[in-house]
Amino acid sequence: MLMPLLRWSALLFVVVTFAWMADRAWGIGFYLSETKEELKLEYDVSVQDHGTGRVTVVLTLADEGRLKPLDDVQLVIPGREKNQDGGNWMDLVVSIDMRKTNAGQRVGRVHLTKEWAERAEIQLNTHTKDGKKDSLTRLHHVIPLTKYLKKVPLPAAAKPPVTGADTVKKQ
Repeated sequence: MLMPLLRWSALLFVVVTFAWMADRAWGIGFYLSETKEELKLEYDVSVQDHGTGRVTVVLTLADEGRLKPLDDVQLVIPGREKNQDGGNWMDLVVSIDMRKTNAGQRVGRVHLTKEWAERAEIQLNTHTKDGKKDSLTRLHHVIPLTKYLKKVPLPAAAKPPVTGADTVKKQ
């Protein structure tokens, strides 16, 4: 009589353990290779250089495209040094507060040092693609900030001063 009871209690323990673990299972993340156009995303990134070694990055998201609904928008700054497996530790990962505008767009702003902005990327994160949700798979669309930094003109106040070597002496 004791053996069947022990067998059933062991089986019950295994079932309860798996049920408890399923609630806490971690998914896997994939970086999407599709372009902004292929994903039907509509966003704009602008960068303002303050001439103080700091920049303000503004993301305006008009349409979440095929990734609708987005779970999170993050600013990610990978570390400089590689791990043993070839990946990077992160110097910073922070959610961007996306505020809704009257025009129906969502806007997020981040203020950071230019050195960090050169390594930074914005990640649009979701568990849904083309209306199909997969709770155990997280998808990331990466927007590197380096290409937007190259377009930023230096503010007039921060332009290097004219030195004597730059002037021509009139006789």
